[in-house]
Amino acid sequence: MDPDRLTYAGITEVAGEVTGRRLRYTVLPEALFRIGGRFVGQLGEVQELLPRYRGDNIFDTTKFTTRFPDFRVTSYREGITEILGA
Repeated sequence: MDPDRLTYAGITEVAGEVTGRRLRYTVLPEALFRIGGRFVGQLGEVQELLPRYRGDNIFDTTKFTTRFPDFRVTSYREGITEILGA
């Protein structure tokens, strides 16, 4: 398990460091999705996902790493670097 349990903001920050760019993000009010969903179908579909993103997803891999102690865990920074090809 990567001991750095990053929040969504933390992941964005690391991605900015990896790319050498300042990445911005905006948190939209839920009401905007409800209202906008009436006019833009895709925005309405996103509403289904909102409960999942109300809080940060913190993954605990203790059971996995205990069962497979020789498995090399990829850090968030390594994974983001690989994904972004930086």
